[in-house]
Amino acid sequence: MVMRKLFQLVVLMLALGTGNSVAADNAPKSPEMYVEFRDVPSSIYEREPVSLVMTLVSSTPDIAFADVVKAPELKKGEFSSVQKVSQPGRPYEEVIDGRKFYCFPLEAYVVTLADKGKYELAGGEYSIGVSYPVVVNDPFWGRRRSTEVRRFSVPVNKVSLKVRDLPAAPGGIDFSGSVGQFTIETVVPKGDIFINEEATAIVVLKGTGMIAESTLPEYRDAFKTGMKLKSISESRDAGYDNGELVSELHLECTFIPQERDGVEIGEVTFDYFDPVAGEYRTARSKPVAVKVKSSTSKRDSIAI
Repeated sequence: MVMRKLFQLVVLMLALGTGNSVAADNAPKSPEMYVEFRDVPSSIYEREPVSLVMTLVSSTPDIAFADVVKAPELKKGEFSSVQKVSQPGRPYEEVIDGRKFYCFPLEAYVVTLADKGKYELAGGEYSIGVSYPVVVNDPFWGRRRSTEVRRFSVPVNKVSLKVRDLPAAPGGIDFSGSVGQFTIETVVPKGDIFINEEATAIVVLKGTGMIAESTLPEYRDAFKTGMKLKSISESRDAGYDNGELVSELHLECTFIPQERDGVEIGEVTFDYFDPVAGEYRTARSKPVAVKVKSSTSKRDSIAI
């Protein structure tokens, strides 16, 4: 009886010692992986926004984690603006040289460069975890399936950026410093507007690209027909949408109508460079007629 118990104890100890061993005789092969910037244009204009999406390309879909070891750096010069994108994108599949690969967007930025020249972004590194299926010998449950994670060091492939000069602006163009594609409109909120009382109009400039920080649409001549402009305030917003930088500027204009008839907010303009067309353009808003009421039509309610 004592010998039987001793034998059972030895067997249990041996089982515990081999409980985490991989059942497969051959160790799994290392997957093919690399990190690169995807869909970077061969050349861009000065101040033209470009999307830089660092993407892990892997022969296996079983990615457990991706940790930044070292961020890539610009070898010379500096970005004039950098905006990190909160959601770089969803994983997707891609066939490369007849083989299926799995693409995982890791980080995304929208950047601009202000000076002509050649730039190189390099030196980055990621630590990538890959999950492997294993079979373990559990001392109580026997053989069961599990996973183990192995860590790999994966460098970021370097990318080159060529920045071109903007062409000279033609006469009559007051270039704002903004590069992209933009539209502009004037909106008058609903509600009654009375003569000699403050009212509000909002100029909305939006589009894909970067609206230069120090520039505004040309609005001053738009508030001269039957009114005077009292004050303005601005608000700006920018975000990332489907691989493009989307910018928006709101110009809240407080004006006072001085006449009842013929009051109109005129054309508001904005000059910019369109990198797709390769030329300077002017966005124009449509004039907006303002319906003005007499102050005598304004009546306070009378409580009886």
